[in-house]
Amino acid sequence: MTIKCWIIDDEPAAHKGILIALKAHVDFEVVYHGYSVEQASLEPLVKPDMVFLDIEMPMKNGFELLKLWPESLPHIVFITAYSQYAVTAFNNNALDYLLKPLDQARFDIMINKVRQRIKEQKLMLKQSAVEDFYNQIQRQESLLELSVKTSDGLYRIKQKDIIYIESVSSHLAFHYGDKVLLSRDSFKRLVLELDPKFFFRIHKSNIVNSNHVIKAEKGRFGDGILKMSNQHQVKMSRRYNQILQKLCKN
Repeated sequence: MTIKCWIIDDEPAAHKGILIALKAHVDFEVVYHGYSVEQASLEPLVKPDMVFLDIEMPMKNGFELLKLWPESLPHIVFITAYSQYAVTAFNNNALDYLLKPLDQARFDIMINKVRQRIKEQKLMLKQSAVEDFYNQIQRQESLLELSVKTSDGLYRIKQKDIIYIESVSSHLAFHYGDKVLLSRDSFKRLVLELDPKFFFRIHKSNIVNSNHVIKAEKGRFGDGILKMSNQHQVKMSRRYNQILQKLCKN
């Protein structure tokens, strides 16, 4: 992984010193050399992973750049000739604070600190992505449940377990597993909740879960019979002939 860096310092010699110190660290690439805060804030630039930043510069100092930064800050390492700004630097969330002239051993310690912090950040992002994915799956699973109100109370059943639903007088019968739930519900409401990838209206009295269709047989007059996973046979109206053709292909 390449760690993209900026150097912002008004002294060309400081840029050269940082480049020399970086020679031992091939995973760090300087993508921008800036010589003032104004210059860096005006140019459209590649967002860095870290910035080597001087403090005392003409016009605006290094702390001013942090105020101008439009989004979350990269890792900031101040490199300056003055020790008196250290507290202010760390109060501004600096990752490290090095004094000029650079000491290679101290510079190497800082570089390892940057590597470790970026590694931790990537791990946190990865964990966050995994958590987001898990939460998304959980939300999808909850959406694929169905509330069925019966005279005995409210049941929550998984849509994947529903074999078919049939209209019986003024009730709907939910067939799932070896059970049947009777509910005063309507197909009109159900179609808004059932997953349309799997549930098909095949008759004015029947909705089936295509995952539970074992066999589809065409009738003589464009109608059909579906054999379901619970061994029940469900009639399909010729009005829904296109669905029957699809099920027969599957």
